[in-house]
Amino acid sequence: MKDFEFVSCAVCGSDDTDKICDRGQFGLPTHVVLCKTCGLGYLNPRWTKDRYIHFYTEEYDKYYRPEVYTNKGISRVNYYLPLYKRLQHHGLSPNDVTSVLDIGSGDGNNLNYLIQQIPKATYYAIEPSAQCRETLSGMGVNILGTDVDINFHKDFESAFDLVIMRHVLEHFADPVDAMCKVRHILKDDGIAYVAVPNNLKFGNSKLLDNWFRVVHTYYFNVHSLQHVFAKAGIEVLDIQEGDQHNQRELFAIIRKGKTSDVTYTPNHYTQQKALFDKKLKGERGLLQKLKRWVKYRVL
Repeated sequence: MKDFEFVSCAVCGSDDTDKICDRGQFGLPTHVVLCKTCGLGYLNPRWTKDRYIHFYTEEYDKYYRPEVYTNKGISRVNYYLPLYKRLQHHGLSPNDVTSVLDIGSGDGNNLNYLIQQIPKATYYAIEPSAQCRETLSGMGVNILGTDVDINFHKDFESAFDLVIMRHVLEHFADPVDAMCKVRHILKDDGIAYVAVPNNLKFGNSKLLDNWFRVVHTYYFNVHSLQHVFAKAGIEVLDIQEGDQHNQRELFAIIRKGKTSDVTYTPNHYTQQKALFDKKLKGERGLLQKLKRWVKYRVL
């Protein structure tokens, strides 16, 4: 398959998987599988690295951030208020933060809000979109790189008080490797904030039309996310399956730790599989297939 590659499970290394679907949001090829050993959801096959780079630099904004092409500017609403409130609840003090890295910054909403709350800190970002990097630079944010897969961490050992990864871990080629880099760049007393869609609580979202996305290479729940942290040497200070701000979001506050052995149970796979199957049963009816065909010309 041109532009596609096959991969093993990033957590346990197994190739024993169960296919969930072939198409996702926008009718794009989205081959979601579940690992029968550890329960991790991921795309297999998935686009190659070069194909993803092209999509993120040339196509992503057109699908997911069309406002960057308009003359209306970026909406600076307090959409990311929950992030700061969650960190405050954990005890974060603005006086303790001098350096912040936002990985996958997008148009800068994360950092725009934090800059207002912690104006004395120095801010860095990793972002593939040229339009968004221009916006970030205009905010005074230092662009560290365009791709988390580069070895940016080697020049920033123990450099950051706070690292933000809001809905980006599910986009990476290797989440364990990405978290190892985060561990490397955190100060000994630094913390990181990680938030991902919670695949045990997708609510009323339609899996085939919204939840499953070609850009989401991984599909986490509370079990698989903690497996990733353990393998990367990350200590979990707090992990929650949603709160009053967002019931479908899985978020964690973490810091440097030690790698640890992971015990896998088939229950993690069967629990996730049962939820996906129940939801997809209704989405695969004839009427829903016809609606998708009209919209995307694919079934």
